[in-house]
Amino acid sequence: MTKLKLGPIADDKPVKVTLELPARLHRDLTAYAEALACETGQPAADPFA
Repeated sequence: MTKLKLGPIADDKPVKVTLELPARLHRDLTAYAEALACETGQPAADPFA
């Protein structure tokens, strides 16, 4: 199997992506963010605030 080699990224401007997540996955990701924030001592950021 060959290894993937990436070259320099020519265009680095941000891109907005929208996707729908199942509610269960969203809850799991939120719980993970809260646990990670507790562990690192940083506040969990609310992306919708």
